[in-house]
Amino acid sequence: MITKVKPLQPSGTVRIYTKRFAFTVGTAVSMSLVSSAGNLSHSLSYYTRIHYLPSAYAVAASAILVMTMCIGLALVMRGVRSGPPALVSVAILNALLAAEYLGNHPVTLFALFPLFQSLFCLLILNTRNHRRYVSMLRVKRRRKIRAHAKT
Repeated sequence: MITKVKPLQPSGTVRIYTKRFAFTVGTAVSMSLVSSAGNLSHSLSYYTRIHYLPSAYAVAASAILVMTMCIGLALVMRGVRSGPPALVSVAILNALLAAEYLGNHPVTLFALFPLFQSLFCLLILNTRNHRRYVSMLRVKRRRKIRAHAKT
């Protein structure tokens, strides 16, 4: 008779959840990044040109969008409530930038691509799978806070 005592394994809950919801999270992140890149090549450079600004402003605006998305992802992973609204606001801003660019230019597939990607990202962020992932991380954070408060 073999009696092995298994030591306690570290929780690794975020890793387990990320593996479980990898498609949803990965698709939302990639759609948001590609939409930001498309807006950098189209609408942001267009706005800097019409307002006679250096192109560094377009790069800075795109970097701010990407950094906001990264901060939103970090907040989601920590289980903070302000994480999902940050991700949704980046996707909405990308969609608005792409739509406004299309209002002033002829419609081409290359110009429609950032709009479709940001709308698809919004769709993914509002799926039941993504909401379940975010709520599981929030529950984990609440339990952790309560456990630390009791000790």
